[in-house]
Amino acid sequence: MDRSRWIWSKVRVAGALALTLAAASGPPLATACKSSSGACCKVCTTGKACGNSCIAKTDTCNQPPGCACNG
Repeated sequence: MDRSRWIWSKVRVAGALALTLAAASGPPLATACKSSSGACCKVCTTGKACGNSCIAKTDTCNQPPGCACNG
């Protein structure tokens, strides 16, 4: 195996490890959800929870706590 293939194989392994650690570093959905019933009606993955729906991460939530959860 030439040197460049060896380097790229190590980069792929390091990238996979970084993605695995990043995915495992967030809180589990059960603890991320703050609704009184304990069940999520919607899981927000690209934005953030706001009441019973999701909004953009940069927006301000003006809704009372609901069943949407951050995921």
